Amino acid sequence: MKSRDLGASNAAIAATVGAILSLLPVAAHQIGMIKHLPDPPGDIFDSDGITTSRMANPFGVPDALLGLASYGVTLGLLVATRDTAYAKPLLRAKLNVDAAAAATNVVRQVVTFRRICSWCTATALCTAVMVSCGRRSVRT
Repeated sequence: MKSRDLGASNAAIAATVGAILSLLPVAAHQIGMIKHLPDPPGDIFDSDGITTSRMANPFGVPDALLGLASYGVTLGLLVATRDTAYAKPLLRAKLNVDAAAAATNVVRQVVTFRRICSWCTATALCTAVMVSCGRRSVRT
């Protein structure tokens, strides 16, 4: 892997870890380990309400748990592309899925709740960096 590609790969890995870290408190809240997700000041934030809504439990599973599993797969693919060319098309497809899911989640929050989850927004921002850097790291 070229040093430029390695830098993009490292940044994508760091952003993926950031996304995972921002989802951990949400998952803990959704499964009842913590009672409250703190938000920055402002009426635009409602992390507690959004993450405990019916919409945040597709298939009866907290969406943060699904997200943790999903980003775990992305992290594995990012690491795999360093040594294995066959993982590159899988990573490209997975990054597209991650980008679409994060964008859909943010839009859904704004449209449905007229508020945002600060933790979910952090995940979406990390996802944007992950996708941008991840795509750069697998260019052929």
